[in-house]
Amino acid sequence: MIATFVALLILGLLWGGVYLLMAEGLNLIYGVMKVVNLAHGDFIVLGGLVAFSLFGAFHITPLLSFPLAALLLFGLGALVQVGVLERITIAGPEGELRTLLATFGLSYVVANASFLLWGSQFQSIPYLQGALQFGAVAVPEGLLVSSLCAFAVALLVHLWLTATMTGRSVHATAQSSLGAAACGLNVRRIRMVTFAIGSAMAGGAGALVIALIPFQTSSGGDLTVQAFTLIALGGLGNYLGAWLAAELLGLTEVFTQYYFGSDAASAVVYAVFIGVLVFRPQGLLGRAGRV
Repeated sequence: MIATFVALLILGLLWGGVYLLMAEGLNLIYGVMKVVNLAHGDFIVLGGLVAFSLFGAFHITPLLSFPLAALLLFGLGALVQVGVLERITIAGPEGELRTLLATFGLSYVVANASFLLWGSQFQSIPYLQGALQFGAVAVPEGLLVSSLCAFAVALLVHLWLTATMTGRSVHATAQSSLGAAACGLNVRRIRMVTFAIGSAMAGGAGALVIALIPFQTSSGGDLTVQAFTLIALGGLGNYLGAWLAAELLGLTEVFTQYYFGSDAASAVVYAVFIGVLVFRPQGLLGRAGRV
């Protein structure tokens, strides 16, 4: 009984790391630009399918595909920001609607382009399918590696935001783009770099997660909803809150799935989300710890 509880606890924490990896790029983008990228899940899927092709053609493992997929999506994100979002007027009450419609259309473009290249079947990578045994607790190797990579990326991004001049510029732009521009910061470049990095994090996440969760080209919508649920639960734009929300969702899903089944796990996750919206709409940590 104790061994089962410990195993579920470890699995929940590890899955929380994976969920954080899939959502932190979206959280970074929203924290700086106040843009909900509805194509975020499609970027994750695209990164995963790129890793799938690299594995099939050159036997490149997901760990090696991680930086390659991230670099590819960094470039795509920069092009989207410069070519699309930067040309949209985001001021005023209709600004958020314009960006939502633009990224909604982008989602369909990426999904249909992926469909033409990879088809509609589910794809996965048979990588690190064994388990590490710690006494009576077995930990899947793939899940452990993906979760450790997620925490490493989260730590690096946190250090970048807090300990570098560029990261502090991002902080300043998130607090007030007008104030940042008045201080001489290039707000347009900061937004481009932020959206590119957020997209790169999505692509890197896909390269790792496709070894855990099979992807098809239409999976992007579900992943976007899951990522948005996580960052809303933690507090939109709140970096520490996103980490806590990821662990909460991971633990909730693992324990519920074990005791009540997968259907109940999906329902409970969204029930927790609705409860937070009703009783604490600012998220778990509110404004504290925002980007």
